[in-house]
Amino acid sequence: MFISTGSKALDVALGGGARGGFLTDVYGESGSGKSQLCFTLCANCSRAGGRAMFVDTAGTFRPERVSEIAGGNVLDRIAFVRALHTEDQIAALEKARSMDVQLLIVDTLTSLFSAEYVGPARHLAVMSHLHDLSVFAITSGCAVVVTNMVRNVPTEGRPVQREYLGSSVSIYSHAKMRLEIENAARGQFKAIMVQPPGKNAQFSVTALGVSDRPNA
Repeated sequence: MFISTGSKALDVALGGGARGGFLTDVYGESGSGKSQLCFTLCANCSRAGGRAMFVDTAGTFRPERVSEIAGGNVLDRIAFVRALHTEDQIAALEKARSMDVQLLIVDTLTSLFSAEYVGPARHLAVMSHLHDLSVFAITSGCAVVVTNMVRNVPTEGRPVQREYLGSSVSIYSHAKMRLEIENAARGQFKAIMVQPPGKNAQFSVTALGVSDRPNA
């Protein structure tokens, strides 16, 4: 099963869309379209008759935005969890196990772990949670999509952006995609497939959510 991102180019880059049975990691700087992609996936999943769960760890969820993208009220098909602590985030997975969901979104994966853990314990806690998410995706056939932040890493030249806790996140991610801002004012973005390496895609974010660029 695949859930469309709303952009044919982005779906092709992902091999068909957000794939059931896969854990897809989407990362990028603030404003690069991560949450808008999650909203569009929720809307498309719900419009197709599926159920979704949105785990919000950073106050990003906008129900009115999901309804706008869907073109109607689909919120009765989306279970919402506002996680204030890592315990809430972990417990949300237990709730998802008891429900028949086709899409599970965690936006943002590492923010609460960053606040509550330090050093190696932070990596171990994130890896344990990702392991459980990955197993859930495989055993249930659910499409699991997590978003993550980036950090600036000093180099000999200019600072380079890398995924936060990227080495730990990569271990259990079946697919990994980086989003970049091309023209924020025009709602133009770029997706780069990192794992497995593959096609890149240009896409837009409009009032109707994620869509193809007219000139892409």
